[in-house]
Amino acid sequence: MTRLIARPGNRLLLKGELWMNPEVLGAFGFNNDLKGRIAFLSSIGADTCFLPWDDSFSPAHLKQMKEQASQARFALAITIDGPFQRLVKTEDLTSLLLQLGREPHHLSPSLDQTTEETADIVEKAGSAGIELVILGEDLAYRDNLYFSPALFSEILLPCYRSLIKTLPSKRFALGWHSDGDVSAILADLVNCGFRFFSLEAECVDLLAFKRTHGPRVTLVGGLRTDWLHADMTDAHLAQECLSEIRSLLKEGGFILSSSCGLHDLAFPHRLKRIYRLLDEAPTSLEKGHP
Repeated sequence: MTRLIARPGNRLLLKGELWMNPEVLGAFGFNNDLKGRIAFLSSIGADTCFLPWDDSFSPAHLKQMKEQASQARFALAITIDGPFQRLVKTEDLTSLLLQLGREPHHLSPSLDQTTEETADIVEKAGSAGIELVILGEDLAYRDNLYFSPALFSEILLPCYRSLIKTLPSKRFALGWHSDGDVSAILADLVNCGFRFFSLEAECVDLLAFKRTHGPRVTLVGGLRTDWLHADMTDAHLAQECLSEIRSLLKEGGFILSSSCGLHDLAFPHRLKRIYRLLDEAPTSLEKGHP
């Protein structure tokens, strides 16, 4: 992870999942804590652990967890709700979208507050030596944004710019996730300073995104949900999967992950199979530890 942050063009094959359902972990005999997550991820062949933020985390606790992950040769990153997502959890999404359409600036005080809350979490993570935090901000349907790109630039982009200014150091990277087609605002997010992106392969042309922005961005994704629903015994489907993933890997700056998370008991088996296909396929790409 440190190498990717320092040199985003690195062609490292890192693997990890942003979201893991506690029920799936439990079904496989693993606890829903850092130790259990690392043990589970190790069992399927991943090497990067994304841990969801908990308000009980202190800098001292985070530092201890980072050391625990490092001892297991795992990179540790944190996933948190972004300013808009934090607001959605306090109000109904439909009501928020109606407010944005009618009187968007009435939400500014609330967004300022959730931006400050997000910045506090980022500061805690950075002070503990965590190098990557990814914001979850679902802003789109499958085919379009919830609101216009112009409204995004007017209301949400200033929040992100304010947040980026608070980043603890150049060795720290901030990432961004959304479901749906967010293609219209990706250039703004890159220019704003986000460096890691988790995007749906079904909605965004990931290869075009990588080729457009090059080493300025690292992709956390590349696994289509359909592949996790398939058993990968079909040779054509397996080749399609390998070809698409390896094309992304060749662009550098890549952590292989799904965007849907592991919410189905069949997914870990199929993910492990995809890992094995990659390991067995001839490749000149570097395999590295975090």
